[in-house]
Amino acid sequence: MKSNLVLVGLMASAAFFTLSGYELIRSSATVLFKAAYGAENLPVVMALMPVVMFAGVWGYGALLTRFGPRLTLRITTIAAACLMLLCYSALQLELLWVTAGLFLLKEFYVVLLIEQYWSYINSRLDQDTAKRFNGPITGLAGLGSVVGGVMVAQLAIPLGTENLVLLAAIALIPAALLSNTAYRWFGEPTDHHDEPPGETFSEGVGWHFVKRNPRLIALLAIVLSSQILAAVLDFKFQGMLSGAFNGDVDAETAFQGEFWSYLNAVAVAAQFILTPILLTAVALRWVHLLMPVVHLSLILWAIIEPSLWSVGAAFFAFKVFDYSVFRGAKELIYLPLGFQERYRAKEFIDVFGYRTSKGGSSIIIAALQKSGVAMSQYYLWIALLMASLWLALVFPLTRKRGDE
Repeated sequence: MKSNLVLVGLMASAAFFTLSGYELIRSSATVLFKAAYGAENLPVVMALMPVVMFAGVWGYGALLTRFGPRLTLRITTIAAACLMLLCYSALQLELLWVTAGLFLLKEFYVVLLIEQYWSYINSRLDQDTAKRFNGPITGLAGLGSVVGGVMVAQLAIPLGTENLVLLAAIALIPAALLSNTAYRWFGEPTDHHDEPPGETFSEGVGWHFVKRNPRLIALLAIVLSSQILAAVLDFKFQGMLSGAFNGDVDAETAFQGEFWSYLNAVAVAAQFILTPILLTAVALRWVHLLMPVVHLSLILWAIIEPSLWSVGAAFFAFKVFDYSVFRGAKELIYLPLGFQERYRAKEFIDVFGYRTSKGGSSIIIAALQKSGVAMSQYYLWIALLMASLWLALVFPLTRKRGDE
């Protein structure tokens, strides 16, 4: 029990610093891109996400095969920090195109690092222990998001939006030290060396291990639909914010920092209180059903009474559940699986799937916008459709009674 607490503390603390840095770069990268190219072009840059994600997950798979989980995590963390520093330097030279690269980087690096932390945790905890600890793990990590959001709100105006990127890179230093300490003290997964000697391309990116498990296919489909939902709510919300602040970059960055700090504070409360209660006292199927039902209700409200408040509430609720209950419930699907599913299939679903779904939908949205379709009118209806699909997919995901 004591060793579990130490391991959980180390990896959750690494996630704390990673997420605090992410909050610094999330708002700044988004606002800088909008200032350079306009909110209407967010779908255009997101359309590049599938290419970035595919290349990134393939690169991760190649590193994992050659170096193993510990060194792969170290390399990817250092690489993310170095890319942030390069983007920061380019911003000082007023190279506007780098805002697109920064936007794509912030979308990719955080999920890649966080999912590696969870892959390691899932390799070390059993089912009962995970049900008790998954909520507090996400809670401690989520506190980093709260701290980062508060920093954005307080520092955006006095320091300037661009300088937050530098702070985000610095935050990855303690994250790298803590995660490496966990590996050094508790070792790599015992089944790490059971990889097939002749690895194929699909095995390297993780798809091979997803397609052979029907429950992982259902989980991938839920991730895809939920993230399309998130993307269109985000586009709608960002468009409304741009109109409300009318080009005041630092003021909008400060507002977004405040918004995310409140959101993350609510998510942390849910992680420490709601998630452990639901995961230990309620059947897993009902936990998974709860989330799309709540989202359907709020999206319907936003459709009936569209406003910054109703759209913001729908987006707010999605993120709270995504960071707390959905995270804890989703990790339980991976827990009984082998190394390949925990490290390769998981990264395919939770890195490639998470961001590529946004990018894929953005390609369609961007194309329709260029042809003259006012897509902002349809964002909420797309969100409603995706929430309905998510609800239907819960049943194949939770079909096995042993997981309920």
